[in-house]
Amino acid sequence: MLAAAVASMPSCHGSADADDSDEAVDSIPDDSLGLEPLDLFEEEVIPESVDELFDDFLYSYITNQDFMHQRTMRGIHPLMLGDEQPLMVIYEREEDLELQKDTAVTEVVVEQIDWSNDAILMYKFGKNSGRWMLNQVTDNEISNTPNASFLVFLRDFLADSLYRSESIQLPLIMRYYSDEDETEVESEMTADDWNALYADLPDMSQQIVNVDYGQSLFSKNRKSIQLQELSNGLFMKFHFDFTDGRWRLIEIEG
Repeated sequence: MLAAAVASMPSCHGSADADDSDEAVDSIPDDSLGLEPLDLFEEEVIPESVDELFDDFLYSYITNQDFMHQRTMRGIHPLMLGDEQPLMVIYEREEDLELQKDTAVTEVVVEQIDWSNDAILMYKFGKNSGRWMLNQVTDNEISNTPNASFLVFLRDFLADSLYRSESIQLPLIMRYYSDEDETEVESEMTADDWNALYADLPDMSQQIVNVDYGQSLFSKNRKSIQLQELSNGLFMKFHFDFTDGRWRLIEIEG
């Protein structure tokens, strides 16, 4: 499950004698011991395989500023994301998710969707001579995209709790893999179960990032979202259906 994690670090306080001892040790120059100063903020080493899959490249791109600037065409503003930024993938067919693992993919668009301004910033990455590069940034209006109807629904679904509760089909189906039984388990969620789960998800009501690997988007009555985190590989899937003139959440996969 995608969830926020909070870590706390204890602080230690020594005695006055300990402080004097530390001060004495600190007075010894590093070079007299043959030691090099330790860089506690050394950036992560970029793996040689970084250009095989776009997701691996993107993680290195957003976590290493030197690499980011190396892989951004001159004159283009780079894509700035946090390493815990949740990413959304809108898709219609499960087989389209295989594009994430396809080394033959050479074009990917990362869309920053700004609900308040009805705007999408589209960061267009391409594989140039086997290396991923950010080649172009354009903007668009949500209303001009193939997913316009669904995105407008999603905006209201994320921002309005009443609208959200009216837009789920109860009982809501939840499917997940059980490590204990090594089987897929299907259960039914109540409204309370859904509300508790939703409260544990990242807040996406202001802005969300969608990744387009080239998946087909033609259906007007079926959309799915894979919500994922690059930093840990966790993901959840949400399946929506358009019936009786409105979109509804009908199933979740964890």
